[in-house]
Amino acid sequence: MTAKPPATVHDEYWHIHTDTEQYERFHYTTLLYLNTYSKDFKGGRFMFDTPGFNNTIHPRIGRVSMFTSGVENPHHVERVTSGVRYAITIPFTCDPGYGIGDPSSSFLENF
Repeated sequence: MTAKPPATVHDEYWHIHTDTEQYERFHYTTLLYLNTYSKDFKGGRFMFDTPGFNNTIHPRIGRVSMFTSGVENPHHVERVTSGVRYAITIPFTCDPGYGIGDPSSSFLENF
């Protein structure tokens, strides 16, 4: 995430949302942070917006957060005001139709 203007509405990460609104197959969302808040960028903190429970995650290199992706976890990310915020989003599904099967041993022998 950068301070650049968003290209689409889905780039407007600062609005309160749940991940299943955009990605219905997300059952769990994991974030791996690749750089550090206030050192590498300003803004960009991850905030849960559950009524009666407000929790803020300060990104730090190597920090991992995981949460259920539904209406029980509304959240947003503060706008990045300087620098670049790097994070990898890793979704998990409970729907076997969208899962990735176990690789065969012959597949692993190629590495």
